[in-house]
Amino acid sequence: MKYINFIFQVHQPYRLKEFHFFEIGNHQSYFDEKKNKTILRQVAERSYLPTNKLLLQLIKTYGKSIKISFAISGTALDQMEQYAPEVLESFKQLAATGNVEFLGQTYGASLASLINKTVFYDEVSKHQIRIKSLFGKTPTVFFNTGLIYSDAIGEMISNMGFKATIIEGLPSVLKGKNAFSVYNSPLSPSLTLFLRNESLSDDIALRFSQKDWCEWPLTTEKYMNWVKGLKPSEKVINLVMDYTTFGEGHKKDTGIFDFFEHLLIYVANEKNMELSTLQELATSYKAHSKLKVNKPISWAGKEKNLFLWQGNQLQQEALETLYKLENKIKETKDKLLLRDWMYLQSADHFCYMNHANGFTYYFINPYRSAYEAFLDYMNVLADIALRIENKTL
Repeated sequence: MKYINFIFQVHQPYRLKEFHFFEIGNHQSYFDEKKNKTILRQVAERSYLPTNKLLLQLIKTYGKSIKISFAISGTALDQMEQYAPEVLESFKQLAATGNVEFLGQTYGASLASLINKTVFYDEVSKHQIRIKSLFGKTPTVFFNTGLIYSDAIGEMISNMGFKATIIEGLPSVLKGKNAFSVYNSPLSPSLTLFLRNESLSDDIALRFSQKDWCEWPLTTEKYMNWVKGLKPSEKVINLVMDYTTFGEGHKKDTGIFDFFEHLLIYVANEKNMELSTLQELATSYKAHSKLKVNKPISWAGKEKNLFLWQGNQLQQEALETLYKLENKIKETKDKLLLRDWMYLQSADHFCYMNHANGFTYYFINPYRSAYEAFLDYMNVLADIALRIENKTL
């Protein structure tokens, strides 16, 4: 039996308005409501709503044979509630089927796991509460921002009660071990490690509509022949990608929705394959062995490291300044301040400060330069520092 797991990231950051130096102290709203609403509505209509509709129809037809996992950030949920409540309702409908798993993460898809353990725990807890309140389920599997992971991070994840997490299946980490198996964390043996398959995930997420790709056009039959061609010992295939792959990353006229529908139907009807969730496999599938990950890895770039978020001095300074505010901002107990600070933790803000070649497909960068992104962000942090000072006078 081969187990195929679709894990979809659903995330939208709160994008900033232009915030100039002379605005510091005016305490205006930092977030571009018009831009955030426009983007969320566009993504909802092109991607979220039609894909959720397709999944709901397939679940009604094929029952428990159709299973999907979602990692939905708190900032995405907040924007759905504000700008597209029908999207939130469609996720609730999927949750009600019992076929859908919701993964845990930091509220705003932050980098706290690398920098501040206390903030990491707080943000994950807030996200768990939000998921439980909306969908009636408490996450037991964790999805860290950018699949950032190390043994030390795994220990924190396990300490919060999670049973499993998904990480990038790097050959340099596997060192010849089976890339289609399941492992345990050496520091936390109770934590199951699932490996994202880069090639099979990116064949859909990145290459599906690339006409210069040697495998274009990608059909369901061709793709499933690749899966069938795996060795009998290669049983667990984790396909992790952004949910906007459908309708946004690849437009409807590329045939991406038909491909996805036929792929799910194909697996549902195949005797030796099964769509599963990570929660189910963590309970029923025995780990192969322990997998050491001494240094943080991610799914970003060729090197699969932290360069996308911490690759230059601008990013490092912004991160340091952001997290230095923790104690003082918590002392204020000001809900709006705490909310703004939480939204500013989204890793996207630091992606915008990285204009190195090779990262453009990870995010849409609204800034003309890394320095422009840095200035806006630091001006906002300066304004927040003044708000904190006024609260503590």
